[in-house]
Amino acid sequence: MNIYPSQLARQLDFPVILEKLSTYCVSKPGVYQIQHLIPSKEFEEVLQKLKETNEALLAMHQGNGLPHQSFPELQIEIKLLAVQHAVLNAGQFNQLRLMVSMSHDLLVFLHEKKEAFPVLFEKIHRFSYLHELIEEIENVFDKEGQVKDGASPTLQQIRLALLENRKTSDRIYRNHIQRLSKSGQLADIEESYINGRRVLAVLAEFKREIKGMIHDHSASGKITFIEPNNAIELNNEKLDLEDAEKKEIYTILKALTGLIQPYRHQIQEHLQNLISFDVICAKAKLGKILQATLPQIQEEEPVIHLINAYHPVLWLQNQEAGLNTVPVNCKLDEINRILVISGPNAGGKSIALKTIGLFQLMLQCGLLLPTSAKSSFVIKETLLGDIGDNQSIEDGLSTYSSRLIKMKYFLEHAGPKALFLIDEFGTGSDPDMGGALAEIILNKLNASKAQGVVTTHFTNLKLLANQEEGIFNGCMLFNSRTLKPLYQLQIGEPGSSFTFEVASKIGLPENIIEEARQKISAERIQMDKLLHQLQQEKNTQIRLKRDLIKQMGKATAEKREFRELNDQLEDKIAKTNEQKEEKQKLMEFGRKLMSLTQEWTQNKNKKEVIHKFVKLAGYEQQKKKLQEEFERSETFRQIKISEVKEKIQVGSAVRMLKSRETGIVFQMDEKKAVVRFGRVDIQVGLEKLEVVAEKNINKAKANQK
Repeated sequence: MNIYPSQLARQLDFPVILEKLSTYCVSKPGVYQIQHLIPSKEFEEVLQKLKETNEALLAMHQGNGLPHQSFPELQIEIKLLAVQHAVLNAGQFNQLRLMVSMSHDLLVFLHEKKEAFPVLFEKIHRFSYLHELIEEIENVFDKEGQVKDGASPTLQQIRLALLENRKTSDRIYRNHIQRLSKSGQLADIEESYINGRRVLAVLAEFKREIKGMIHDHSASGKITFIEPNNAIELNNEKLDLEDAEKKEIYTILKALTGLIQPYRHQIQEHLQNLISFDVICAKAKLGKILQATLPQIQEEEPVIHLINAYHPVLWLQNQEAGLNTVPVNCKLDEINRILVISGPNAGGKSIALKTIGLFQLMLQCGLLLPTSAKSSFVIKETLLGDIGDNQSIEDGLSTYSSRLIKMKYFLEHAGPKALFLIDEFGTGSDPDMGGALAEIILNKLNASKAQGVVTTHFTNLKLLANQEEGIFNGCMLFNSRTLKPLYQLQIGEPGSSFTFEVASKIGLPENIIEEARQKISAERIQMDKLLHQLQQEKNTQIRLKRDLIKQMGKATAEKREFRELNDQLEDKIAKTNEQKEEKQKLMEFGRKLMSLTQEWTQNKNKKEVIHKFVKLAGYEQQKKKLQEEFERSETFRQIKISEVKEKIQVGSAVRMLKSRETGIVFQMDEKKAVVRFGRVDIQVGLEKLEVVAEKNINKAKANQK
């Protein structure tokens, strides 16, 4: 991505974001990569990095996130593995084992969660586990990182000999200590080691009484360190064994280094993968702190649409101070490419402009944004900016000269893939001539199809935005009663600078303000008044709209509640009618049974009564069976289809027989219909449907949402 001028990223506070991001890294290479992040202009690369960060953030929301802890960096070890006859030491082997094990943990996690995190899984799926490497190292080293006795037969023999030597040495020295302690000839420390040789700490006045070799004296001269004669040969043997142990360990490590060397490239790949995931996890942690989301990324359509977008640095500062941050809402597209923001000083114009520029840098570095997920962005190849005082003593340039040099570069490099940001456009020169030149430059930038944001106090630029296709106005809202900024960007109309109102508010003498009014044309004053009035009307309209939305929401809720109660009542009535019909059937059946009961008591021919009872029971059962068979018949099906077809069409509200859920007919043919219940489409035979009452249609349509 071409960024001009070179200090633009700093002016947009991008280094502040990178510094915050680097604090979440666990490795120096990860910090280095973050400090050298460069925005990419490749759509697929940007989208890939954003998806990686988003999945890592999703893992954090679902649990503890990806495995992410400090790991050995191994740059020296990897270089040594490339050198013939190089030998890694024990510490380096254990660091190597730790790094590979941590890489394995990451691979295992993503293999188990590949359905949940497909983009991150794709990043590691080609990696193979280095089990053989781990096994080779563990054949030599124990869990504490020490070379095992069984690493080689020779080492095992040496260590057995050392063990015997130490046992014998312990016995000899213990006897000496017991004897000399009783005679009061030993110092408090009893024994020590001098140049690797075990010695007794004897009081100096008794040194002639001990047979052995004197190795040293204490600083005070009160203690003499003596190696007993019967231990000298034993200590010589110990030193020889320890030297042999070191040589054998070196031989073992040399052989192990040779076994590991073929894995050098794979080790480097695993390390680079951990560093890459360190950066991804850091991005996710920053995203969590910023409550960031993955916005929509457009490949072709030139749309930059910010919905509830928070400047991340300002948001963090305000959050720490317990202050509220007002989000930015604006949209640049193919029709409205250039936004001209006006309004009073300290009203938030520059913050709105910087938010758009900073978001573009963050996005193209794979960082999620503190904005609604419905926001949209397009990848830019060029980011141009003119922000702040660019006076250069070294180059002998004034502020205005510096700005003109930038405008020349803008005009040469602006195009459909460029985004430009100009703060306080036109200032630094004579207002009339500077304003005229700014107007021409803005028209040229508009003709280039570049998108951009401009802040200004110049009236001619506000008028241009109302007249020229492709350029549109926006203003920072201002409370005209308290003369305090609201920091809210309003799209559609220019804003007043409130110059005289602010001057009056801070107590500047009225006669000075009045003289100033007389110095400017009546048209300019009238224009500023109109802007002032327009903003007041805007504020009023916003309040009215807010109240109206609130009332509409209340009315909608009450309407919904009424519908729910009405539906409940209808369901209750339908259920009551069903129960009534069932009761009537039971009563009819009961009357017939009572009649048979009376006949039983009066008729002596009991068989005849039994025959009637059986007939009655069979009749009811047969009647029910015949009805069920008829309802399953093709004749019944055709009748029902014919009846239903006359009543329903695409868009009709229906429900399945013996069901209460209402749906909408989405498609329909001669025998079947596709009915959408909520968000699910079900194919149903027409004979199984019934049309619902008109009042249930809204409920069915509401379910679709």
